Amino acid sequence: MKSRIPQTLLAAFLFLLSLQSLFPNTPAQTAVRVERGPRLDGNLDDEVWRRAVPFTDFRMVFPTAGDPTEKTELRLLYDDSNLYIGVYCYDSSPSKVCANSMAHDSDEDSESDDVVKVLLDPFLDKRNAYIFYVNACGAKSEGLAFGEHSSLDWDGIWDARSEILSDGWSSEIKIPFKTISFKPGLAHWGINVERYIPRKQETIRLSGVGQDNFFNNAAEAAPLQGIENLHLGRGITFKPYGTARALQDHLEPGGVEYQWDGGFDVYKNFTPSFSGAFSYNTDFAETEVDERRINLTRFPLFFPEKRTFFLEGSQIFNFGTTSSESFAPFFSRRIGLHEGMQVPVIFGTKVFGRLGNTNLALLDVMTEKSFGLPKQNFVAGRVYQNILSESKVGIIFTDGSPSGERNTLAGFDLTYQTSRFRGDRNFSIGGWYVYNWNEKKSGKHQGFGFKVDYPNDLWDIMTMYSYYGDSLDPGLGFLPRNGVQAWSFGANYMPRPERGWVGRHVRQFFYELRFNYYWDLAGRLETCRIFIAPLNLQTESGENFEVNVTSNRDILPYDFEVSDGVVLPRGPYDFTNYRLEFKSASHRAFEIEVEQGFGEFYSGHLSETELGLALKYKGYATLGVSSNLVRGNLPQGRFSENVYEVKADLFLSPRLGLMNYFQYDDMSKELGINLRFRWEITPGNIIYFVYTKNWERRWDPLSRFVPLEEKGVFKIQLSIRP
Repeated sequence: MKSRIPQTLLAAFLFLLSLQSLFPNTPAQTAVRVERGPRLDGNLDDEVWRRAVPFTDFRMVFPTAGDPTEKTELRLLYDDSNLYIGVYCYDSSPSKVCANSMAHDSDEDSESDDVVKVLLDPFLDKRNAYIFYVNACGAKSEGLAFGEHSSLDWDGIWDARSEILSDGWSSEIKIPFKTISFKPGLAHWGINVERYIPRKQETIRLSGVGQDNFFNNAAEAAPLQGIENLHLGRGITFKPYGTARALQDHLEPGGVEYQWDGGFDVYKNFTPSFSGAFSYNTDFAETEVDERRINLTRFPLFFPEKRTFFLEGSQIFNFGTTSSESFAPFFSRRIGLHEGMQVPVIFGTKVFGRLGNTNLALLDVMTEKSFGLPKQNFVAGRVYQNILSESKVGIIFTDGSPSGERNTLAGFDLTYQTSRFRGDRNFSIGGWYVYNWNEKKSGKHQGFGFKVDYPNDLWDIMTMYSYYGDSLDPGLGFLPRNGVQAWSFGANYMPRPERGWVGRHVRQFFYELRFNYYWDLAGRLETCRIFIAPLNLQTESGENFEVNVTSNRDILPYDFEVSDGVVLPRGPYDFTNYRLEFKSASHRAFEIEVEQGFGEFYSGHLSETELGLALKYKGYATLGVSSNLVRGNLPQGRFSENVYEVKADLFLSPRLGLMNYFQYDDMSKELGINLRFRWEITPGNIIYFVYTKNWERRWDPLSRFVPLEEKGVFKIQLSIRP
């Protein structure tokens, strides 16, 4: 037996060598300097593109790493002011190229369109990067990447065009150097390019082509050489806006009230990687309304930030190892919003960016007296230092509370992260601590936690512990549940079958097991939830099927009104529920999603049905209809809660569209419509028209919808960059 050990080690060593030969280091890319960049029309037929050296050695990542794939060609140019990226996506079946959406910032997880993704790391810190998406329709999305995660919250000024051709499709991307921050004097930047072919669920990538590699991880990027002597102008962006409003409250006497207003944002690049911003009379008229959701828990729901001013530099505020839905020491929606209504913002100022290896964001906002709330000033700050190759250590500080009470929080976090664990695996471990000074005199004001994470393609394993003191109540943060200790463990085994009938029809299985425990600070169990998905798969054609079971134990510390008039007495409850899910491939012109939950719910039973239908016509029109229907039958009473949504979007081009959103829920009994017209004349110069109206359903004595209020807003936003 001993004699076989050296042979085994030798075989393992030879296997590693074969992997290295299969996935050699990606050669550096070189951007060629030109006097004048190409004219953007989606075609790479401008004479200037001939000066760029084409790169075609893209490799498949999924479904099989390293396999032959559709030819993809990358060209890189730049002039004094802009970086130009040209991508030619050859396709053996060009008539099957998927082009379903012209919407800006469509869902980043959507796999409905042929798309090209570009990652740029102009700091070479291998932790954070810019991402730019362009689909076959020419629709743009932009955001920020950090580790294996990304967000489309950031909005930058850039341009792109796409064109579907007889042998595939191509895209031209223009990124002004004024739009991105960068570290001067670098020998090279980081770049990665990914192409996704939805009908084949095929991912093709420039760099980081192992299946455990994440496109969003800047540490996987290839070198981008040749960029030097850039022209940034004065580093100032002036964004004035003007609005005209017409408002009518149908419950109050009087006619239509007309309002004219205006304001501005000013951005200044103090260095290529560090910026400041000042906003006067900040307005968020163009922001889409929140999605209505049913909440059957005794804790508040998390809604993401959508307002542009707060999104700039927001990734720097990411803290610790918890998700934002469980704890965020800074949650910008606590500023300028009250019960879904906008609180006037007098001014906001902030600085954000990088100074060497230090990442910094400071925010100061003043809000007007409104909704019975006093005039208030809010402050938040975050600093973290890059250490080692992919890790960081930092602090956070907030001061203020929407209620006007004294509230200050300070915290510390440390995260070790690597994408080279055991050679090419991802691994991270981190911890955090916060202390909160508020009006509560007694109790524990601190919180802390740690997380160990192994997020990879075959195995994704995580364990996390968090402690939230009973007097931890961050004024500018989000904490749905304090006075608890929480421990969770999750393990996902995700094999990709390759042989037999199963291998021909199933792309990947997802076997999931998760434990979530909550105890009070004395160690007494409050909640236990065990989730298992014995069947969860994605087919080769893109459909998803899932069956899961959740076992619950919840000890209610007080009487809980789960729905109007239905009150659960305090005490322990044990219940198990089940869920069936089906979702058709999102690249199809007709898409359907069905989810059915059933089983026990506290002292009774619950049925929850979610239905979604979508019709798409070549990006010009999309109609989506969805509903969430809940039926509860408990000894304490029956209840029914329903939400209905209709989205109807019409586009003439990716720069000109009308988005219509209709919502009704029978908890508030309100019907609301939100119509948003968006015309991007040139990048950064946009005209909006937004119309909203709400009705309330009443029985007096007939069932009818009574108008509550309506509002129309016309807004012009300019971007001036000398």
